[in-house]
Amino acid sequence: MRHPLRVAVAILLKKAHKSTGAEVFVRHHTFILILAVAAMLSGIGTAHAVEFGEAPELAKQVADGTLPPVKDRLPTTPMIVTPTDRMGTYGGTWKMAQRNRRDHALLIRNIGYEPLLRWTPQWSSTIPNVALSFQPSSDATEFFFRLRPGMRWSDGEPFTANDIVFWYEDILNNPAFGDSVPEWLTSGGNPVQVDAIDLHTVAFRFSKPYGLFPTALARPEGVEPVSYPAHFLKPLLPKYNSKADSTAKQMGYAGWKERFVDVFGQPGTIDDPSRWNNPDVPTLNAWVLDGVYGQDDPLIAKRNAYYWKIDPAGRQLPYIDTVSMALVASKEAAGKAAIEGKVNMQERHVSKHADEVLAQNKDLLPFTLVESDMNILTLSLNLNDKDPVLRKIFQNKDFRVALSYAIDRESIIDRFVPGALPHQAAPRPESPQYHTVLARQFMAHDVELAQTYLEKAGLTDRNEDGMLMRPDGKPLAFSIDTEGAERFEMLKGVMRYWRDLGIDVTARNLPRDEFVALREGNNHHASAWGGDGGLDAMVIPINYLPMSSESSWFATGWAHWYLNPDSPDSITPPEAVQNQLALYDQLKATANTKIQNQLMRDILDISADQFYVMGIALPPNRKGVVARNFHNVPKVMPAAWSYATPAPTNPSQYFIETE
Repeated sequence: MRHPLRVAVAILLKKAHKSTGAEVFVRHHTFILILAVAAMLSGIGTAHAVEFGEAPELAKQVADGTLPPVKDRLPTTPMIVTPTDRMGTYGGTWKMAQRNRRDHALLIRNIGYEPLLRWTPQWSSTIPNVALSFQPSSDATEFFFRLRPGMRWSDGEPFTANDIVFWYEDILNNPAFGDSVPEWLTSGGNPVQVDAIDLHTVAFRFSKPYGLFPTALARPEGVEPVSYPAHFLKPLLPKYNSKADSTAKQMGYAGWKERFVDVFGQPGTIDDPSRWNNPDVPTLNAWVLDGVYGQDDPLIAKRNAYYWKIDPAGRQLPYIDTVSMALVASKEAAGKAAIEGKVNMQERHVSKHADEVLAQNKDLLPFTLVESDMNILTLSLNLNDKDPVLRKIFQNKDFRVALSYAIDRESIIDRFVPGALPHQAAPRPESPQYHTVLARQFMAHDVELAQTYLEKAGLTDRNEDGMLMRPDGKPLAFSIDTEGAERFEMLKGVMRYWRDLGIDVTARNLPRDEFVALREGNNHHASAWGGDGGLDAMVIPINYLPMSSESSWFATGWAHWYLNPDSPDSITPPEAVQNQLALYDQLKATANTKIQNQLMRDILDISADQFYVMGIALPPNRKGVVARNFHNVPKVMPAAWSYATPAPTNPSQYFIETE
């Protein structure tokens, strides 16, 4: 499936090539082919006609009789990964620095991205991954996935369609684990239906056309359907084990559910660190944890003996033996770890300190991260605030416009990101979805105009200290939350402009767990974060319309309504917002790029009129660092959560050259 990011990424890569010598990225970009095609072209009947290779440590276990031969560990049709530059050698340790609290995204991005379909390294299309192949119906309501016969979980047990059906029946639709289906698994307001055609074929069926479904599957969230080993988890559920609840209580749990969560982690979402707490849970990843995130330092992941990908010579991947993640307290500490030689390839956390790291550690080289975010700092008020007076103030567009005019963006840019361009919360100029009005409106620093808009919003009364009063006679006061020291400093710089208007606003730097929990319960007033949706506005439009109860923090109640109007957390949105959400349903339904772009344009027209979220400036491209002896890392790669940087560049084919 062709992807709407292709034009935007091509433009950015072309720009990056001029300054980074990244023509290597284009010449030697990674092609991924399934072995069936290779076999057809070469006259080989099946994958098992090939003599496979394996890491020396695994060969020793085979010789000792403690591990089956490699041909019996691989599927009938393994996936071939052609290396970025050249075929590698086995061995070595990939070293990274990981924050000690709620930094499971580093695990997802580097060792936890194996969905049914994946992005190409260039972010231009989706291709089969865990799936051997897939076929959509002509009306895009049904999607059939052929799995890889003989594929196994990391404990050696078969991976089949039954595992996906288990996820669907016993996790996704289990009321004990939640009362709503994630937006990306719905179409026309109705949830997906999943069934097994046979042991190696599974169907995803929707009541309405869903042309964007392959794109949704390639996002990090797409690993959910293939994350639940039925053979391992069924004994924990009363449906399959009549003694599951009594056994759990004998072990000291409140019941079977508490034990399930303790063993597996929080089901239903990848965005929870508990999913990385039990190294005994079988996985399909290239490396398998050998410790517990947040406890073990360093956290170690070892090669998966049953990993299902090979290089063009038939050698089982991954090349690298071990992944080691040192726990650090902050992003600054991650940069220090890189300077001290404790990192040999990383982009997360170290990119903002890359120049300092590279200056002090000559064993490291840079690679370019083509920025996809649309803002260095997005600011959103909670339009569904539980305080009815604040909610009415926040929903008044004139109030939000006043806040935007009050900000001196040039001053913030000069202090924190010199050279960046002022930009509202809108798709980047390189994006086919760039919207001039949304990107440029209300950006002038004009205090008088800001005061005028406050008056239009009905906020004219002040106390003896000059602070604005609410209509109920209380001071206009609220908090705005963020996470991370650098973002917090920037937020404090912005908040002084709002205080100068007479608003008693407090910036708070919260631990990520607390930040997320407040938004899950709609117990927040305002949020400050980064800016997803710069190049991938269709893929992750969370800042442009309230379509995600997890991430559209400016209106989680409206998002709940979109996902399930009967949810106790749902709040009926205004007609304009309902119209916007209806347009998004139409966009999801079509696979026609021209129609998608027009619908997205219509959605952004409403976003511009509503002005949900404001921004400060476009983020510039960043750098990652890689050791001189660490190979097959592309010179240029996209940087985005929806791309799961650097996962689509196939970390299993990275290798370390030892002397």
